[in-house]
Amino acid sequence: WIKQLIPIIEELHPFAPEVFLGGTGGVRALISQGRISSAEVYAFQQKLENFMELSFEANFRILSGDDEAKYEFMAADYCGKKCGFFDSSNNKVGLLSSGGMSSQIYVDGKAHSLETATKIGNAMGVEHGMRQAIADFKKRVSKIVQTELPENYGGDNILYFAVELLAGAGEKAGMGGVNKTTVSDAIHKFTNYINKNIDEEVLESTTKRTWRDYVYVMNAVVGVLILQRLHPNSEILFCREFELREDHVLKVSWPLGYAIQTLTKV
Repeated sequence: WIKQLIPIIEELHPFAPEVFLGGTGGVRALISQGRISSAEVYAFQQKLENFMELSFEANFRILSGDDEAKYEFMAADYCGKKCGFFDSSNNKVGLLSSGGMSSQIYVDGKAHSLETATKIGNAMGVEHGMRQAIADFKKRVSKIVQTELPENYGGDNILYFAVELLAGAGEKAGMGGVNKTTVSDAIHKFTNYINKNIDEEVLESTTKRTWRDYVYVMNAVVGVLILQRLHPNSEILFCREFELREDHVLKVSWPLGYAIQTLTKV
């Protein structure tokens, strides 16, 4: 795996002095399940740091859910300011993010990482079909969200940047791009998107589906449950990529946020 990594990095960043690799929700889940041990993580770190064929320094650590949320927020905040979506002097900004194993929320200096595990929802869909899987997955995630997030979370008049798979689900539901969406409208459009997929699966009952057919639907389910806990006066911007200038596109991600933090410390 490390040997496969070398040509990719050398092509993208031929003079990179250091490469930082981070384990996120999927790795955290494997550790909590006992499928990866601390000894195996340490062995990988040592192998990576001492691999003689590397032309750069390489480091690996497991990010906490709070770290992941903070770095993604820093990336979204940077891109939002550069693209002129808000003036930091009079706008309060937050982050909503959802991936395969966890969802992140960051606002007002506070981070929440929720073990929403949409991959479980995908597997439910393959086994039980869209309607039953959505009902079961919603019941599972609802408990997590309601436990972690109080009502009207974050306060009012927040502009949330929705990124990663949550942004992808927003695009599928017709909310992608540079237009802000109210919380109630986002819930409505996500709900329509979910119901549309249930109806389509009924009509295409003979079509064999894979986990990929459920990815954005399950993230839409997570989106509805999180949005229901936010203050109704908040707005959402579903955007995976920001075009800072022509031919210069940045994707909001924790690596971008980590890079921004590292560079601003120099």
